[in-house]
Amino acid sequence: MLNRLVYFSERACDDAAIGGFMGEAARRNRSRNITGLLMTDERSFIQILEGPRGAVSSLFQEISRDPRHHGIVLVEMTEIAAPSYPLWGMAHVSDPERIDDAWRRVMRHRSEPWPLTAFQLRGLLKIAMGGA
Repeated sequence: MLNRLVYFSERACDDAAIGGFMGEAARRNRSRNITGLLMTDERSFIQILEGPRGAVSSLFQEISRDPRHHGIVLVEMTEIAAPSYPLWGMAHVSDPERIDDAWRRVMRHRSEPWPLTAFQLRGLLKIAMGGA
């Protein structure tokens, strides 16, 4: 059974720390059959994780204990028939122009992630990755 998990959190680390863990996270996620996308800006993380329910739940528990995240909010955990983004592996988007454009297309102005629904957050990330 596959699941999709969407969360956001306050970012409590610098860009160097993100660059340092992305490669290891991608390798570890591949070994767990987890795919997804992480969007980072100067204030927050927004992430979609997809994969086997147990693996996704276990990873989210690890993320919840990670000091680089503050105020984690689980927005969605739902069963899915197939991965939405099988080619993404563990994609990462942090380009401010792409992120600002995605925010404008979803909300008309830059905002915090919490007024958005899971559907809107998934759309935001897809746009930021250039998929819409």
